Amino acid sequence: MEDQRTNALELIDSFGGIIRLIIVLGIMLVVVILYNLGALNFTERTRDYATLRVLGFHRREIRQLVMRENLMTTGVGWLIGIPLGHWFLEQYTGALSLESHMIFYPYLATSSLIMASVIAVGFSLTTTFLLGRRIKNIDVASALKGVE
Repeated sequence: MEDQRTNALELIDSFGGIIRLIIVLGIMLVVVILYNLGALNFTERTRDYATLRVLGFHRREIRQLVMRENLMTTGVGWLIGIPLGHWFLEQYTGALSLESHMIFYPYLATSSLIMASVIAVGFSLTTTFLLGRRIKNIDVASALKGVE
C-alpha cells in the first residue's frame, strides 16, 4: 500500500511539472497574441489616427481610444477563453484519468481565474502603453494624402 501511495505521489508531481509548463506557455501566448493584435490594429488604423489628429484630437484622446479598443479585444478574448480553458481542463484531466487508471476531476479555483484575468489585463495595458508611445510618431500629413 505504501508503494502505491509513493507511486501516486510521484505521478501527481510529474503532472504538476506539466501543468506549470502549460501555465508558462499560456502566459507567453497571452503576451505574444495581445501585442501582435494590438500592433496589427494600430498599424491598420494609423491613417485613421492621423485623420483624428488633423481634426483636432489630442494625443491623450487617441491614446484613450487605443486603450479602449485593446481592452475590448482583451474582454472578448477573456469571455471566449474562460469557457474554452475550462473545456481544455476537462479534456486534459479526462486524458490523464484514462492513462493512469486514476480519476482526476477538473477544478478551477477562483483565485486561479482571478490571477489569469489580472495577467491578461496587465499585459493588455502594457501593450497599450507600448503602442501609445507610437502615437507621437504618426505622420498627420499622411491623412491628407489619397489612398494608394
